Order: sequence, then structure tokens, then C-alpha cells
Amino acid sequence: MPVYNGEAFLNEAVNSVIQQSYTDWELIIVDDGSTDNTAKIINDFTSLDNRIRSFYQTNKKQGLARNEGIKQAKGKIIAFLDADDLWEVHKLEVMVDFFHQSTCELVFSDAYLQDDATAESKRFGVTNTNYSGAKGLESFLFYNRIPLLTVLVKREAIFEVELFNNRGISEDYELWLKLLLRGFEFKSTSQALATYRVHAQSTTHQDKLAMDANIDVIYSLYKNVNPLYKRLFGDYLKVWYRRKLKTIKDRTAYLNFLNVLTLQHRDNFKYQLLLKINPALLGYRFHKRLLSYLIR
Repeated sequence: MPVYNGEAFLNEAVNSVIQQSYTDWELIIVDDGSTDNTAKIINDFTSLDNRIRSFYQTNKKQGLARNEGIKQAKGKIIAFLDADDLWEVHKLEVMVDFFHQSTCELVFSDAYLQDDATAESKRFGVTNTNYSGAKGLESFLFYNRIPLLTVLVKREAIFEVELFNNRGISEDYELWLKLLLRGFEFKSTSQALATYRVHAQSTTHQDKLAMDANIDVIYSLYKNVNPLYKRLFGDYLKVWYRRKLKTIKDRTAYLNFLNVLTLQHRDNFKYQLLLKINPALLGYRFHKRLLSYLIR
């Protein structure tokens, strides 16, 4: 559990672990340089329950905080829970059993999305599915299918793909893709076993940034991916480019995206040529339609 200035939600998150019907767990809380009352709350919990351990680091973002927790873990199976989210009381019991019944390296479940502002709740929509090989990769290149707070994964598998990157956004998406590229298998259940809280600071409120980060994740892997999957990654880069293009509503955002695209494909003549054409001469909207044609 990485936490940064989490005093508003931390009590509820930790209590949702303490109240688990499955009791053979350890909770590692990594305080990522909090400046609020987080440290005191953590100390109260570590004094209360010896299954809870904590570590402090200067603010380095959640990717490195998660990595520190994984390194400190004693168990062979890793689960994740952010400091503003919640587990259902039977979450670990159900998922540990599900994990041991499968031969997969990672399992995950459905979860609730709870909007704190409106009190509305809906589900992510996870189905009963197996993911592996090219088909599994294609499913995940289309979009990230895993609510992080529902995952159980072999600790050794995470180390095999060199832990989380420290992007700040989408480092979990990158980890799933790296695991699939390494040949690991995932299995999911449609049972909703956790609650992701949507509030002003949560990553759901950063969808535009997440889209940019997802494009960067796929491109970063595309550069060095096994030739067997090169075309697949290239095709889905275009899918994400088209999605991004549809969200752009002004000229400045369009020019920023165009610069990113041409940097990512600096050796591609058609993109370089397009960059040299001044959108002001053609009109920004016509230039945008031209780019849409190029990335079909």
C-alpha cells in the first residue's frame, strides 16, 4: 500500500485489510514522503497489529513506493491496495482460492467504481476470461483490463520483468503488458471484490493524462518488442492515436500531439512531411483530418 498524504482515506483502507476473512496476510505500507497526519495513522496501526509493517521514503511517486513494498514482502503472492480504496471482506479468501485453483501467474477480479461526489456506484465490467499469448496481448493493447486493487500475482514474476516503472500514471498497465510479453498467463473472475473510490485526487480524474501515458507505454515497448509482436504493437499504437485525436478540441492540443507523434515516428517520412506543413495554412481542422487519414 503506497500512501502520500492519505489521512482522509487511510483508516478505511487499512481497516478493510484487517477485517479480511482470510487472515494469513502481511500489509506493507510505504509512506511516500507524506506531510500530513499519515505517519501517525500508520504508527497507530503498526502498534495495533504486528502483521502491518511500514517504511518511509522521500517523495518518489507510487511506482517506486510499490517496488519498495514488493522488495520488503515476505510472501510469494503480492496484492495491491491504494490508500484510498477498499477491499470487500472476502476479497483475499476468494482470490487466494481462485489463484491456487489456476495455473496462472496473475489473477484479478471485477470491482466497484464509487464516485464520492455523487454516491453513484458502477462496476469495471471484468468478465471470466483467460489471457495469454498474442490474443491476450491484443486484448490488453486495446485497453487495460485490470483494476489494480483486485490483483494477486506471483512475486517472482514481478521481479522477472523488473518491477514497476515510475511513470506516475499507467505503470500498472506497462507491468501487465511486460508480463504477457514474457509469456505469463492471467485469469479473471467477474465477482466484484473491491471498491475503487473516485474523488478529486484519484487517477480516474486524470483520464487525458492516462491516455497520453498509455500511448507512451505502448510506444516504449514497441521500440524493443519481439519481432513476432512488432506489427501488433504498431497497429494498436494507431488505435490509441485515433482515440487521442478524437479528444482534441483546440489547435494547441493538436500541435502538442502532432509533435509527440512525429517524435515517436521520427524515421517515418509521411509524419515528418505532415509536421512541415503549417496547420495555419491548411486550417487546423483540415490538417487534423489529414492526420486522421494517415493513421488509419
